[in-house]
Amino acid sequence: MTYLEKITYLTGRFLQVQQYVLANAFRVRTFFEGTKDLPPQLGLEEHIAALESQARTKVVESQGRSTSELTGDLLGHGISRKDEKELSLLLRKRDYVVSFFYLDNANALAREDPLVYESKVVELQELVDRSVALNQSLARSADKVLQESYRLPR
Repeated sequence: MTYLEKITYLTGRFLQVQQYVLANAFRVRTFFEGTKDLPPQLGLEEHIAALESQARTKVVESQGRSTSELTGDLLGHGISRKDEKELSLLLRKRDYVVSFFYLDNANALAREDPLVYESKVVELQELVDRSVALNQSLARSADKVLQESYRLPR
């Protein structure tokens, strides 16, 4: 794989994982808010399915929203302080990668300097790794909220 192919792949991988990060962040928020009261007309499984559906709806509704709107909507709703900080940082990085990464690095990449290529590969790989770690943490948090709220087996 050439350097440019690897940079393109890592850019796409970062954006892909960011979609999962947002989905899991909305799951944490929805579970945190929705597990406070179980409607008597719904069984446990139906209630959890309804919460999952609400979380997916919130993800769809979040399309096109700015990072500040997203962080305002997600922070303070069941996500740990550590994950909130990482989520806020990675959402800003996502905006940068989508809007300016190639523009800012066009001249450097055009020189075809292996050191420049390698530094961009390392930068993007770090973003991917941090996003994967955050996604896993948010998924565990969502599961933990459900387990604690409904005393589900682990």
